[in-house]
Amino acid sequence: MKSTKSLFIGITVALAVQVAGVLSTRAQDLVPAFLNAISVSTNGTNGNLSYNSFGNKDIIRSCASSAGLTNLEGLKLVFDRTNDTLDVVSGTNQTLVCTPAAFSGGTSLSNTNGTTTQELTFVFWEGSTTANGTLSALEHTYTKTNGMTFFNLKGQLQFQVPASGTNGPTIYLGSLIAGNELFSFGDFGGRD
Repeated sequence: MKSTKSLFIGITVALAVQVAGVLSTRAQDLVPAFLNAISVSTNGTNGNLSYNSFGNKDIIRSCASSAGLTNLEGLKLVFDRTNDTLDVVSGTNQTLVCTPAAFSGGTSLSNTNGTTTQELTFVFWEGSTTANGTLSALEHTYTKTNGMTFFNLKGQLQFQVPASGTNGPTIYLGSLIAGNELFSFGDFGGRD
């Protein structure tokens, strides 16, 4: 009986270590993101151009609505370094709620040790299979003396969302910054 209990405890500890390793790796791949943009559309009433601010809160609100969520508490906008996507995640385990944007293709130039990368990549908004625009960004990756790896991205993006139903097309112009040191941990979702 004692050996069965020891075996069970051993298996439980081994699984906990594996799960912690996976969550730790995922947490390092997800870094806080901040999008600050202006949306430009045609005002249906008088035909003039309409300019509105667009940022994290708007993205999170839209994502939550699409997922059927009414409580926005704990939802955050992050940049997934592995998949090159902007994601909305929930809770301390950073469960994926939705992926508003993916970045793919284009051209990327790096320095010899790979710590600095200048890129011009395509923006695919809300699952579009056709590029909606571009992101021109500068990425820095570096490792501190304590072994922690840090990542920072600063870029300009411009993309369009085509007309849908009664909504006309919209152009978005703005900046995207993402990185480990962007905000204090846990404080990177509600700003815009």
